Amino acid sequence: NMQLYTIFPQKNINVDFSFNLKGNNKDSISDYFKFNIDDSFLKKPRINLTYDDEFEFQLSEILDADFYFSSSGILLFSKKFLEISQDKLKEEALFFPCLINNTPSEIYALYIKNSIDFLDNKSLDCYKDISYKYIFRDKLKPYIYGVTDKFKKMVIENNLKMQFLELYNIDNMGNLYFILE
Repeated sequence: NMQLYTIFPQKNINVDFSFNLKGNNKDSISDYFKFNIDDSFLKKPRINLTYDDEFEFQLSEILDADFYFSSSGILLFSKKFLEISQDKLKEEALFFPCLINNTPSEIYALYIKNSIDFLDNKSLDCYKDISYKYIFRDKLKPYIYGVTDKFKKMVIENNLKMQFLELYNIDNMGNLYFILE
């Protein structure tokens, strides 16, 4: 039985922490990553992140993880994740290096190329043809994404630091209910 997940930072990370987009291209970055529109960002693909000063003393612990929370909803991963997944995800995602306060970092933003109509489906049949995939976004709500068991397995096998939340429940009649809806 196939399951879809969304990703969260690991449990020990402060739930209030998130990276914020910095600079005057925030909107075009957000539109490109979340809504699949406005690729003007690609002419100068510069993603500059910042964070609240109060988290300065926790930063090394936060950066020790492999997935980071972003206030803009952009998926941010570690260099270790990039190195492990880049070949596997080349059909499904693009990675963009990020700066933190104008300084190069080992954080990469992940752009999801593929979209399928998964939120409107009430049965698992629609997933059979995508079971080989790792990550995709919803066609109508492209800011909502899902990762597959295959993605989760890759993360666990490589001891990457992040956690997963199941995206849906199946009721006793076999109907699908999305937790995010």
